[in-house]
Amino acid sequence: MSHIPSHAMPHAGPANQLDDQGRTETSTESTAHSRSAFGQLAEKVREYPKTTIAAGAAVAAGVVAATLTSRSRDRSKSSSKSRKS
Repeated sequence: MSHIPSHAMPHAGPANQLDDQGRTETSTESTAHSRSAFGQLAEKVREYPKTTIAAGAAVAAGVVAATLTSRSRDRSKSSSKSRKS
């Protein structure tokens, strides 16, 4: 893989993101914010294990439902194509 100097493509650098107050934040600030958000989530999981299990089950059920719906659509499309032939 070739190396392209950063001054040749300044637009390819890391993009600054806006925080909650509309200020730009650097990637290290963004990483720190993500870590603190993950830490808060982990605390809630420890505080409410039954709710976490229920939420996980709901997400899993949603994934299964979406997968089955997608597969049935794919099958109906393929069977309608084979009928036309």
